[in-house]
Formats: sequence, structure tokens, C-alpha cells
Amino acid sequence: MLVIALFIIIVLAILASTMLTMFAASADSVVSEVYGQRALNAARSGVEQAVSGAFPLSGASNCPANYNFTFTNTPGLGNCSYTSACDVVSVDDSGDVYQYFRITAQGSCIAGDTVVSRNVSVEGIQ
Repeated sequence: MLVIALFIIIVLAILASTMLTMFAASADSVVSEVYGQRALNAARSGVEQAVSGAFPLSGASNCPANYNFTFTNTPGLGNCSYTSACDVVSVDDSGDVYQYFRITAQGSCIAGDTVVSRNVSVEGIQ
């Protein structure tokens, strides 16, 4: 009887340990997914900021300089930031000169000791 009880206790302990490990891995996965989406939204914000500078509604277009921004009072984007950059190349097409813009942004979010980052890139010609 004692051997059977001891065997059942050991099996249940192993099962409980396995379940706790699975729950912890699942929680880490959810945190990474949520902060990954937040980092993507931060990167999209950086691209939109740079696009509005590169293609303004009025005035001449210019490629904005590298820009860093940290979200402080934005709900849902706390501990998130982005870095955006813009490159412009002049393209000559049989005498017609176009400006080719490449705008990139990297959004990153920090959750404890986990850092999640996402990159977004947009290209346009004027």
C-alpha cells in the first residue's frame, strides 16, 4: 500500500511540475506576442511620422533626419519607442528626375527583462 501511495505521489508531482512549466511557457509566449504587436505599432508610428515629413500636403518634400521617440503618455505603448530613418536617391529617367524615398523604422518595447522589436519599411517615389 505504501509503495502504491508513494508511486501516485511521485507521478502527480511530475505531472504538476510539467503543467507549471507549460503554463509559464504559455504566459511568456503571450507576453512576447502582445509586446510584439505593440512594437509593430510603434514602428508604424515612426514610419507615418517620417512619411508625413517626406510627402507633406503643401510645400516641397524633404527626407526627414533620423528620429527617435519614446512613448510616455500614450496608453498601450508605455515602455515603447521607435527610431526612424529616411534615405533619398535621385533617379534620372531620360531627363526626368525623380526622388526615391526609403523610410524605415524600428519599434521596440521593454517588458521587464524582455525586449521585443519590429521593423517596418516603406518606399515611395516623387
